[in-house]
Amino acid sequence: MNNSRRRFDSPDTLLYFVKYPEPGKVKTRLARSVGQERAAELYRELAEKNLKLLREKMPGTVADFSIILACEPANKIEQFRDWLGRDFEYWPQRGEGLGERLRAAFQQAFDEGASKVLALGSDTLGIKAEILRRAFDALKAHDVVIGPARDGGYYLIGASLARPSLFKDIPWSSPEVFSTTLERVRESNLSYYLLPELEDLDEVKNLERRKILL
Repeated sequence: MNNSRRRFDSPDTLLYFVKYPEPGKVKTRLARSVGQERAAELYRELAEKNLKLLREKMPGTVADFSIILACEPANKIEQFRDWLGRDFEYWPQRGEGLGERLRAAFQQAFDEGASKVLALGSDTLGIKAEILRRAFDALKAHDVVIGPARDGGYYLIGASLARPSLFKDIPWSSPEVFSTTLERVRESNLSYYLLPELEDLDEVKNLERRKILL
């Protein structure tokens, strides 16, 4: 780690991947059932609640970590600041697809002095302080940590070094995201730790669970 370039409050860094809640641009699968306006509203609410949990830095569970908001689209950074506050650092997501955006964000974090990096989706149901504590702790002894999602993707991925192979040739937006990522981990002979399975806010059947899990 290049300490001369460190710019974070803590070398443990969480990248919170968030989209601007514009109807028709977020939760498109959910929108087919509840409409674009309602889907965007539900996403906005969940993203705000999850960020509030992170903002409190979970006293008693995680000593300290830096929060970076990785934003999409890149041309709405000012709107993100108006929405989520001006006391965060905002990075535009860079790249054509999710794999490129994850790779670029991880690389930037490590280049700027991070020692352990997690990426968390903003639409995750049931994220708890204990899960993030376990994720950071796992990276003390493992190369990679993954939080699988019930739809076959993942809600969290973390690493102790930049690992571009984790994001290469992944069938994004498919039920094979998690399994293919795990193949990449094993092919690279990396050690890994799996977190509890959670789910994203993607379908109408998740709405009742949302009331319980949030």
